[in-house]
Amino acid sequence: MNREDNRSLALAVLAAAGLLLIVVGSILSVTWDGSQVQFDNKDLGFAIFTSWGPTLIIVGVLMFASMLGGVFIAQEEKE
Repeated sequence: MNREDNRSLALAVLAAAGLLLIVVGSILSVTWDGSQVQFDNKDLGFAIFTSWGPTLIIVGVLMFASMLGGVFIAQEEKE
């Protein structure tokens, strides 16, 4: 492995660790009281975008990247 490969691997590990830290941090920041509360769609939307905002953005970026990867893999080669 050369120096450039080591640098790329280190950046990939740092990015994965940062992603994991943000996801775990957003999960742990929510208070889980255990009660069964009835709420409607407005309350659900408010909870998702206020409590789970960073996680929602990361999941959206990952889904976008996977969609692009799927399109790239499914693309037919030109001869």
